[in-house]
Amino acid sequence: MEKILAFQIKEGEMQKLKQIVNRMKIHLIAVEKEVYRQTLADLLEQKVNPLLPAYDGDPLAESMIVMDGFTEKRFDILLQAIQNKTVQIDYKAVITPYNKKWNVLQLYLEMKREKAAYTNIKSK
Repeated sequence: MEKILAFQIKEGEMQKLKQIVNRMKIHLIAVEKEVYRQTLADLLEQKVNPLLPAYDGDPLAESMIVMDGFTEKRFDILLQAIQNKTVQIDYKAVITPYNKKWNVLQLYLEMKREKAAYTNIKSK
């Protein structure tokens, strides 16, 4: 089943994203900051590890979606629909066997590092 985890997406952008996922029959999970310490795998299964304390820090400074279960064709269709509807999402990631064990904060920091490295390379 195709799923998208959504983080810190502004209301207007979330409405546009919901229109896309409803039309494509994708399961959208809006993730609250209190569960940022949970693994991405658990969030996708909508499980909560009771041994992990709730996150009480600042929310993510930027928006992010994490996609799982897409074929290449469906992934391309989704990204095209997001672009066509001009949905503003700062970071887009795909679940991998490696990152599914990360929590939200780890993925977000990795995405920021990758963007900074790309920007640095591009500016040279």
